[in-house]
Amino acid sequence: MIAVTVRELIESALGELDHPDDCAALPLWQEKLLRFANEAVVDLYETFRPWRRDPLPLQRGVLDLTALPYSVGKVLGTERGGMRIPFYYGADTNTLRVPGVPDGPMTVVYRYLPKTLAADDDEPELPAACHPLIVLYMVGRFCMLNDAQGMNHASSAMSLYEARKRRLKLDFDEPTDYQITNRW
Repeated sequence: MIAVTVRELIESALGELDHPDDCAALPLWQEKLLRFANEAVVDLYETFRPWRRDPLPLQRGVLDLTALPYSVGKVLGTERGGMRIPFYYGADTNTLRVPGVPDGPMTVVYRYLPKTLAADDDEPELPAACHPLIVLYMVGRFCMLNDAQGMNHASSAMSLYEARKRRLKLDFDEPTDYQITNRW
């Protein structure tokens, strides 16, 4: 099962741990597992550095980054019609200047910052392939809190987490990492 919401992530982790996930038991583990889920989101973000391409209107040579659907970590590029267009940051980090380009739609390529998970219906702002990894991380971290037998389970869960994370790494590279650009 690929978990989508925080509640589904927690229920999946409790299922892996053979703990009851009914309404009475869920509050006992929810705070701890939610903290572990947020740790996993941060670790996966730092590993994969996910990026998006979203349209944004250029008005008087300025792009307002606050209009993007996600918080911007770093702008990787601006495009129009498939061509890269040079840019620089404006007076603050919420605007980009694109000189000499007429107004109209542009595409902004950027690394986004996922939100902290808090509510039961929050969804991790990472690709769906990362959701099982979040569950694995939660299970591994939870088992680290237990006895020696739990430590063995934690070690295997964290090893599996790291192995799957390495396998997914190639799917989330930046858009220009393997691009050849002729500048002359």
